Amino acid sequence: MKLNRLVYALLLALIVHGFSLAQEREVKGTVRDSNGLEMLGVAVVVKGEAHGTETNLDGKYTIRVADGKTLEFSFLGMKTKRFKVNGQSRIDVVLEEEAQQIDEVEVVGYVTVKKDQYVGTAATIDKESLKKKSVSNVSKAIAGEVAGVRVINSSGQPGTGATIRVRGFGSVNGNRDPLYVVDGVPYEGSTSSINPDDIESMVVLKDATSTSVYGSRGANGVVLITTKKGRADVSRIQIESKIGFNMRLLPRYEVIKSPERYIELGWEALRQSGALTQAANPTGFAGAGYTSAADYASKNLFNKLGIASKYNMWNVAGANLINPATGKVNDGVTRKYDPEDWGDYAFQTAVRSEYNVSMSGGSGKTTYYTGFGYLKDDGYAINTGFERYTGRLNLGYQPKNWLKGEFNLSYAHTKTKANGQSEDSNSLFWFTDNIPSIYPLFLRDSNGDKVDEPHYGGYQYDFGKGRGFGALANSIAQATYDQRNRTRNNVLGNVFLRADIVKGLTFETRLGGEYYNNALNNYTNPYYGSSASEKGSLSKTRYELLNYTFLQMLRYTQQFGKHNLQAFVAHESTTFDYYTLRGDKNGLVDPKGTEFENAIKLGSLTSYIYNYRLESYFSQLLYDYEGKYLFSGSLRRDGSSRFLNNKWGTFASAGLGWVVSKENFLREKEWLPYFKVKASYGTVGDQSVDSEGGNVSYYPGYDVYDLGNFMGLPSAVFNRIGYPSLTWEKAKIFQIGAEFTFLKSRAIELQLDYYHKTTDNLIFDSRLAPSTGNGIWKVNDGKLVNKGFEFNLQTHIVNTQDWRVDVGVNGELLSNKLTQMPYDKSIQGEKIIDISGIFGRSKGHSLYDIYTREYRGVNSQTGAAQWTMHYADNNNNGSYDAGDTAISSLHEYQTQNPNANIKETLTETYSQATQKYIGKSAIPDVRGAFNFNIGYKGLSLSAQLLYSLGGYAYDGVYATLMGNEKIGGNNWHKDIENHWKQAGDATDVPRLTSNYKNDAQANNTSSRFLTKTDYLALNNITLAYNLDKKVCKTIGFEGLTFTLAGDNLWLATARKGFNPTTSESGNSDRYTYSPLSTFTLGVKATF
Repeated sequence: MKLNRLVYALLLALIVHGFSLAQEREVKGTVRDSNGLEMLGVAVVVKGEAHGTETNLDGKYTIRVADGKTLEFSFLGMKTKRFKVNGQSRIDVVLEEEAQQIDEVEVVGYVTVKKDQYVGTAATIDKESLKKKSVSNVSKAIAGEVAGVRVINSSGQPGTGATIRVRGFGSVNGNRDPLYVVDGVPYEGSTSSINPDDIESMVVLKDATSTSVYGSRGANGVVLITTKKGRADVSRIQIESKIGFNMRLLPRYEVIKSPERYIELGWEALRQSGALTQAANPTGFAGAGYTSAADYASKNLFNKLGIASKYNMWNVAGANLINPATGKVNDGVTRKYDPEDWGDYAFQTAVRSEYNVSMSGGSGKTTYYTGFGYLKDDGYAINTGFERYTGRLNLGYQPKNWLKGEFNLSYAHTKTKANGQSEDSNSLFWFTDNIPSIYPLFLRDSNGDKVDEPHYGGYQYDFGKGRGFGALANSIAQATYDQRNRTRNNVLGNVFLRADIVKGLTFETRLGGEYYNNALNNYTNPYYGSSASEKGSLSKTRYELLNYTFLQMLRYTQQFGKHNLQAFVAHESTTFDYYTLRGDKNGLVDPKGTEFENAIKLGSLTSYIYNYRLESYFSQLLYDYEGKYLFSGSLRRDGSSRFLNNKWGTFASAGLGWVVSKENFLREKEWLPYFKVKASYGTVGDQSVDSEGGNVSYYPGYDVYDLGNFMGLPSAVFNRIGYPSLTWEKAKIFQIGAEFTFLKSRAIELQLDYYHKTTDNLIFDSRLAPSTGNGIWKVNDGKLVNKGFEFNLQTHIVNTQDWRVDVGVNGELLSNKLTQMPYDKSIQGEKIIDISGIFGRSKGHSLYDIYTREYRGVNSQTGAAQWTMHYADNNNNGSYDAGDTAISSLHEYQTQNPNANIKETLTETYSQATQKYIGKSAIPDVRGAFNFNIGYKGLSLSAQLLYSLGGYAYDGVYATLMGNEKIGGNNWHKDIENHWKQAGDATDVPRLTSNYKNDAQANNTSSRFLTKTDYLALNNITLAYNLDKKVCKTIGFEGLTFTLAGDNLWLATARKGFNPTTSESGNSDRYTYSPLSTFTLGVKATF
C-alpha cells in the first residue's frame, strides 16, 4: 500500500513538473529609466532561481520563465521592481531612482529603515542636486534642499563653509551647529575637505526620534554623509571635468561715483555747517574771516576742516572750485588726473577648474570604490582662492558568510589664499565700498603724475597719509604685497566589522578617527602699511586635531510573522585633542622671507591643548506590525569631561507612526496611494558651554589663572572663576507630521511637520554683585522655545516617455521665544533683559526681537535728526523738564517701575533717545525654496530659487554710507541726495553738516537703518544633456553628460547691495566677502 502511494506521488510530481515545463514561455520587453531612456545592463532574474539575463544596448531583454514565477529587474541606484508572470509574453518596465521612492531604504543614525516605515523626520538630499552646484564646500550645496534647514553663506571666499541652522536657534550663548557624521563617524573637520563627488547620499536628521540617539551631539540636528561604495560584478569608471568662472555679479551698494558730485556734496555740507556756526556765533564767525556760509565752505573745502589739500585733483585752488551760486563745480575746471575705480583693481573674473576620477566595482566577496579629485577655485577678490587635492579608498570584504568588514580612508590637502579679508582697514570690501571717489589708488605728485614704486616696481600705491578715509592704509596694496595663506592636511578613516552570532543577532564594531593639521601663515611687508614701522612681520599658527570614536554594538533584527523588530545596545567612547601653537616675529632681514629665522625680534610665542572625553551608552528599538503600525524608541546616557560636578546626562525619545494607506478602507484608493501620520517626543543635549570656544568651553569648572614672569619667578594672574555646577543644556522636542502621495501616478508628494522645542538649562552670563570681585557667573538657567511648521511639496506635472516637468516648493514658518530668564544675583531676581547688539533678550521675546532707539525722522525746520525719548513724568505736567527721569532702557524701567507715569517726546540728542522694543524681528514669516525641473528626452533644465518673506535687519553698511562725519571720511550712498536742504523740506535724511556738533550721531544705531529682509534669489540653474545611450555605446562610453550651470546669479532685496542671506541675523557687515557668482561648463563620462 505504501509502495503504491509512493509511486503515485512520484507520478504526480512528474506530471506537475511536465506541466510547468510546458507552461514556461519566452518573455520579452524593454527597460527604461524615468526619463524614457533605454537602460543598458539591467539585471533580469527569476526570483529564487539562479538564471537570468541583462538588457542590451537598446534596453531590451529576452528570458524564458514559467507562469507563476516572478521576474526581478534591478540596477544600481534604481528601485528594484518585480512582476509576476501570468500568461504575458511582453513586460516593459520603467525603473525609477531610489530617491524618488517612498519605500527607499534610508540610513538614519545607527539603523537602516524604509522611508515609509520611519516615524522620524529624515530628509534625503538628492546627490545629483548637490553636484549641480559649483561649490568648493559641500555645506553650501545644502541651500534650498531641505525645509527647516537654513544655509547662511557668510563668505564668498572659496573653501569657506556655510553656517547651518536646523529648526531655529538651539541655544542663546552655546553651540547652534549640527553634528556631521561621515560614514558613521562624527566629523569635527572642515567640510571643505570632503569632495562632493565622493558623496553617495546626504541625510539631515531633524526631530528627536532621529537625533536623540546621538545624545549630547544631536541637539542642533545631524547631517549624515555616506560616501560611495563599489558593487560586486559591476565595474565602472567615471571621469568628470568642469571649467568655469567666478565673478562678483550680485548687486553692490549704489554710491556716489563721480568725484565732482562728491566734492559738491562735501562743499554743501560745509556750507550748512558754516550757516549753523554763523547763526550760533556771528561775531566769532566774522572774526575768523568768513563773510558767508558759502565763503566758509569754499575756504575749508581743502583745509583742516575739510579734505587734505594733496587730494585736490582739480587744476584750481579749493577756494575757487565750487560756484557759490549753484553749488556745482565751476565751468571749465579740469582734472589733474582721473582717480582709479578701486573696485576695478580689487575684483576680477577668476577661473574655476575641477577634475574628478573614480573607479568602482568588485568581484566575489570584495568591493571597492576609489576616487581622486582636484579643485582650483580662485576668488574674484585679488589673491584669494582655494585649492584641494583629495583621494578616497572604500573597501568591502566578506571573508566568511558570517563576517563582513569595511575600510574607508580619505585624504585631503587644501591650500587657501585669504588676502584682503581682515576686519580692519586692510579689508578689500570695506575699502572699495566706502572710499570716497576723490581718492586715487596710486600716489600722485604735485602735478598729478603717478610716482614710481622703488621696491616692487610699477607705480607706488597711495597709503593715505593725511587721507580722511583709511589713513596709512591701502587694502589693495596690502592684498598685493602681503600674504594670508592657510594649508590643511586632513585624514579621515574608519574600520568596521560585523559578525553574525546567530540568526538575527550580530556584533558590530567601528573604530573611526580624524586627524588634521592646519597651518596659518601671515606675512606683512616691511615697506608699507601696518608693519612698516616694525620692518615687516610674520605670524604663524599651527592647529592640530586628533579625534577618534570607538563603537561596540549588539544588534538584533528579526521578523515574527507580521511583526518586524530591530534593536541594538551600544557603547561609544570619544577622544578629542586639539593642539594650538602660535607665534609672531618682526624685523625682516630678507624683505621677502616668510620664515621665523628671517625675523630678528620675537613678539609672542605660546602653545596649549584643548581636549575632552565622552563616554556614551545607548540603545534603540524599532518595531512595526505589517509595515503599518510603527514604533521607535531610544535611550542614551552621556558622560562628558567638560563638566566638573554634573558630568552625566540622559536623553531619550519615543515615536509612533501609522501608515494609514495600508488600511483596508484606503488600500484601493488610487488617489491616495500613500498616507502616513507620525508623532514623536524626546530629549537631546549639548555639552558646548561657549560657542566661541576657548578654555571656558573645554574647562568651565575650574578657576583660571594666566601664568607670567615676575622678576624671573613664575607668577599667576587671576583670569576668571570656575563654574563647577555647569552641566548640559537640554532640549525637549515634540513633533507631529504627515506624509502624503496623491494620485495613482504619484504626481503629488507632500510632507508636513510641526515641532515644538524647549531648551532649558540655558547657559547664560549672570552678573555678580560688585562686592564679590567677579563680574560674570555662568549658570544653567532660562528656557528658550522654538516652534515651527515645515512643508515640502513636490509635483510631477508631466511624466511621459519623452517629457517630464517637476515643480517643488518647501518652506518653514518659525517662531522663537524666551519663556524664562536666568536668575541675576546682582538684582536678586530674574534677569530683566540681555541686550546683544540691536536685539533685546527678555522673557516673552524672541532672541531676535529688535531693541534699539526709535528714529522719528527729521525736524523739517532745522534738518536735525529726531528720536523717541521716553521719560517718567514725575511732576505730571505732560512735558519733559527738570525733575523728570529720562529712560535709557524702556523694558528695564517698566519692569522695575511698573507704576511709573511714562510719557514720550522727541529728542534731537541721540544719547537721550530710549532703547525699546519697536515691534520688529529679524525672524521672517516664511522662508524656503522653489525647485523646477523640465526635461525632454536626454535634455533637462533645472532651477532653484530661494525666498524669504517678513523680518527686518540692520543694514550697517548702508548706515555708514549715509554718514554725516567730516567730509572725506567716507563715501556716500546715492540716497544722500535726498538730505534736508532748507526749512520745510519733507525727508527722512537729515542735514549734511560735516559733523557739526556731533550731527554724525544721526547715523548711530537706531531703527533708521532697519531694512526688510524679503528676498528672492536665483541660487542655481543647470542645463544638462545626457547623450543617447546608443550613441554612447558606439563611441565606447556607458554614459556621457554635458552640463552648463550658474550659481548665485541674481538677488532681489529691498536695497541693491543689501544681502540678508550672509548672516544669521540678516544684518549687513562692511567686511563681508559677497558670495561668488559662478558659471561652469562640465562633462562627465562613464565607462
